[in-house]
Amino acid sequence: MTHPWSNERIIGLVGPKGSGKTFLLNALLGTDPEDLERLLQEDSQDDPSVGVVTWRDIDIALLDNLDQEALLHAADALIFVIASSDGVDAQTADLWQRCVDEEIPRLVVITKLDDARADMDETVAVLRRLFSEGPELIRLTMPVLDDDENLAGFIDLATTEIWDWTTPDLSIVNSDPEHVALIADAREELIADIAMISESDGLTSSVVMGMQPSIETIIDALEEASIGGYAQLIVGHGLRENDITVGTELILDLIVDALPDPSLRLTPVVASPDGSAQLPIDADPKSPLVAEVIHADMDSLSLVRIYSGELRKQLHTNNGLVEIQEITEITNNLVWISTDRPLKQLATISLPSKPLIIQDVNV
Repeated sequence: MTHPWSNERIIGLVGPKGSGKTFLLNALLGTDPEDLERLLQEDSQDDPSVGVVTWRDIDIALLDNLDQEALLHAADALIFVIASSDGVDAQTADLWQRCVDEEIPRLVVITKLDDARADMDETVAVLRRLFSEGPELIRLTMPVLDDDENLAGFIDLATTEIWDWTTPDLSIVNSDPEHVALIADAREELIADIAMISESDGLTSSVVMGMQPSIETIIDALEEASIGGYAQLIVGHGLRENDITVGTELILDLIVDALPDPSLRLTPVVASPDGSAQLPIDADPKSPLVAEVIHADMDSLSLVRIYSGELRKQLHTNNGLVEIQEITEITNNLVWISTDRPLKQLATISLPSKPLIIQDVNV
């Protein structure tokens, strides 16, 4: 039976200021290309951004510039956005370590690969040194340049296919022998890395015997490792002339295929307001309501993540009862609500008939 929320993802974007998060967010959301260059220059904005894009029948909610603690609670997974030309700051490194400790799924996107100073190989090497603890970092793509040395696309190291953005519409073509030779070492590294952590006997046996595993075997192992948290995939992103973004569709595919859906997320530990323990909740709209305020404005507008159950007009919070005046749905389990009085960030929302308090959010 399909889980009611399996066709949704809540993804948080994190990374240093100026890394290209705002630009990447809008590229993923399908913002008008004419606005992308301007957004690239305005990437230092601090206002919370929430948008949703439907990709292959999956509703993907993308969150940017939210409080770090709120993102760790709300998101099913995080995308770490790192500019190739700028590197990683201490705050991002600390957040990565926390994700390792709490086993939060994540994907790394190296941005601004159209910059003359960009070097994806060097950026990957830096990330592997900084993020040496925790799951294996596995690079999935390598940049492809056109005759004018501009970013044209990416080679998928798993399939050896070239994702080409030089034409008006994305085209995916097989690599020619020259490209296959250029990526041979990187592809062998990818296969060896995934074989070390994969539970696939077929993949391990192929590597031990010096045989090339099938593309299907490699892809299945990569997706299993990423969803299971044994590996974090690294891909690239950039911009071509005429405001064509390079890598966007590939990233959306990975969000759908290689990051866990909400049905795999552990539900929060809850208790009654007096502190007495309660049975675990189920991440299901038919279960008792447990939700959390992810972002709260002074004008009584709040962004709410629903972990189980459904909202009602009257709600219980940590500070008493409130009434909903308006609901704006982003996805089935992420909504904006307007209430009769302001709510506090990270406040628990439940029903007056069964008041509950979140004690811990397991991710």
